[in-house]
Amino acid sequence: MLFLLLLLPMSGLVTEAFFGSHSRGCSWGLERYFNGVANRVLPGHGYCNLTLPSLAMCGMECFIDDRCLTFHYSEGERRCELNGATASRYPMALIERAGTDYFSPEQPSFAELLTNGREVPIRLTDCWYHTHASAASECRRTGQHLCLQWELDHASKEGYPATPPSWYADPDSQAVLTETGVTYHDLPLTAPSPGLCCSLPMTYRDPVITPQSYDLADRAGQVRGCSDLAAHPCTLAELKEAYDHGYRSLYWGYLATPNRDTRVDGCTHHKDDECYQGTIANTPRPATRKQVYCCPNRV
Repeated sequence: MLFLLLLLPMSGLVTEAFFGSHSRGCSWGLERYFNGVANRVLPGHGYCNLTLPSLAMCGMECFIDDRCLTFHYSEGERRCELNGATASRYPMALIERAGTDYFSPEQPSFAELLTNGREVPIRLTDCWYHTHASAASECRRTGQHLCLQWELDHASKEGYPATPPSWYADPDSQAVLTETGVTYHDLPLTAPSPGLCCSLPMTYRDPVITPQSYDLADRAGQVRGCSDLAAHPCTLAELKEAYDHGYRSLYWGYLATPNRDTRVDGCTHHKDDECYQGTIANTPRPATRKQVYCCPNRV
């Protein structure tokens, strides 16, 4: 795969004049640049077509236009098309077109994932934000959510490219994907950052446990706690599936079945109706306040 790298050096003063604030409330990093993927385009998102003699001039037009997130350039036709979307937002939409190249701030390794036909589990927001709430709002606007820690761990294992410090589900920290895993950084951070947005998982994922505890009778609160994790209270069948995938937990917590608690570590001291399928211990004697086993939603 041929990658074309276009660097547009500008003084900090000029860059700040262009990108200190956008009409959409976005703020790019001052080191904005474009990576290119040969013979690929992102159709349907262009808003301006220009005839320009060079790739550099096309890139400059995009650089100074706060609507422009990516662009196409055809050297043979000298055709420059400015786009209002990125392939990271529409990962399956990047298609082949001989003689025209796609350019964006996305990292080359991300573009390689796209052109290899792989579905990327997460995306960076097109804009950079000073607050967690703003990044979360951008993810929700596109039908996603700020990634949870286990989703970032999964994305790292799947080869998602390195990222700058980015907002994720925890409002008190930022995450960085690296070649060796995920690192987390405590706030405060003063520079604007992108958000890491995740789609609902389509395959098995381990359960997660709510950070908060809930009263036994507060079923609505238990459901909301799981919903904040893009999940729902686990059923016994889902916990059995998790056990079969190797998941273990000695912690007793609530589940989807009312007025019972459970743990995922076999049924050493439980039997009959307190041992689901010989595997998942669950009792009708729960404490009055516990955390909840949440199973990630699937689509």
